Amino acid sequence: MISVTNRLWLRGAALVLAFSLSSGAAALARPQPQAQPQAQATAVPLALDDAIALALKRNLQYREAQVAVESAQAQLQQSRAPELPGVAVRDDYQYVNPVAKLSTPFGTLPFSTVSATNVPLVALQYTLYDGGLTAARVGQAVAGVAAAEASEREARGAVIARVTTAYYGVAAAIEMSAVASRAVAVAGAHVKEARELLAAGMIPRADLLRAQAEQANEEVNQIVAANGVNLAQTTLDSVLDVPLATVYRPTDALSAPAPSFDLKALLASARVQRGELVAARAAVTVARAAIAEARSGYRPHVGVTVADGDVQPAVTGGYHNQFSVGLNAVWTLFDHGYTAGRVAQARAGVERARLGVLDLENGIDLQVRQAYLNVRESSARVEAAKRLVVLADENLRLAQVRYRGGVSTALELQDAELGDRSARQTLVGAQAALRRNVVQLRFAAGLL
Repeated sequence: MISVTNRLWLRGAALVLAFSLSSGAAALARPQPQAQPQAQATAVPLALDDAIALALKRNLQYREAQVAVESAQAQLQQSRAPELPGVAVRDDYQYVNPVAKLSTPFGTLPFSTVSATNVPLVALQYTLYDGGLTAARVGQAVAGVAAAEASEREARGAVIARVTTAYYGVAAAIEMSAVASRAVAVAGAHVKEARELLAAGMIPRADLLRAQAEQANEEVNQIVAANGVNLAQTTLDSVLDVPLATVYRPTDALSAPAPSFDLKALLASARVQRGELVAARAAVTVARAAIAEARSGYRPHVGVTVADGDVQPAVTGGYHNQFSVGLNAVWTLFDHGYTAGRVAQARAGVERARLGVLDLENGIDLQVRQAYLNVRESSARVEAAKRLVVLADENLRLAQVRYRGGVSTALELQDAELGDRSARQTLVGAQAALRRNVVQLRFAAGLL
């Protein structure tokens, strides 16, 4: 014991001097206040599904995407209007003074005896053929609705991903705070034991000072961990768009096992469900419809008008019913290449949109594969971290037994305590990373 004691005194000389100059061993022995996470006593229990529902209800970007869908649906309704006949009611009232007169060889004769005319008219108009213009515009509008719905789905998935990440961020911060509190308790027990051994003359005073210094260090770590909880809570509040003073307690366990995934199924889901990919395909449809719209300039436009009302102008007073049916047709035979230019531009738009879809498919495929590999890696890390915690706990137990028996040094016990805390932090970090990677994989596959 003498040689061990001498080595410990040499290693702890600087530490002893520093504590003696600052506050002394008695001050170090006093228990320090422990930091607590912000208002944990009043934390509101919150399930992940409830958090997602709250965020979708309050998120402005998602609400804007929903409004965009409504706007696209209204545009579709407008584009289909020419498919049905239109009915218009018109009434023209005119007062003339003086009444027009007609000059003749026999003198001036009144052209009309009516100074005021009222011409009500009901007209029905219907386009019989417009060269495919209406059909093309309807196709564009349908694709526009699909694109808006895809953007809405993408915005919804983004909100869910952000909420889930922030939610498990709070859960991880709380677990880290619990690890820090456990480390403080272990260090406190070490200090108590060191006092008893010092009183029995079994260890030098440097061992007690070392234990007290470690306890103070763990209390600092506990304060940092408690602040981490507060920061995570603030982040979750911001994502949920609730007052930043609100404190939630996640009820979904961070340690829940990760679901199993099939890569082929994930890739297939991404090609169907990813909002931006659906929108890109809709853009191809819009571009193809633009070709049909441009080509309508090569074809005639035919319409029919049916009207019934008063005759105009009237020579004599009274109502003079007049029924008319009109057929009109317009066919532009030469427009200086205007229509041809529109068709060429629309074809180029189709090719550009098609290449955009291919590029997006490749990018999404890469995202899914990377997220899948990250989930596998983080799952393996969790299992390894669990084994590490078991080994660290056993190592700490043995170190405590050896220290009490006088066959181990305070430094070895401190290393075991630090290793146990580090192992638990590693496990929490691995579990949090797994939850984040699962969210990223589900988002990449369009499952959110």
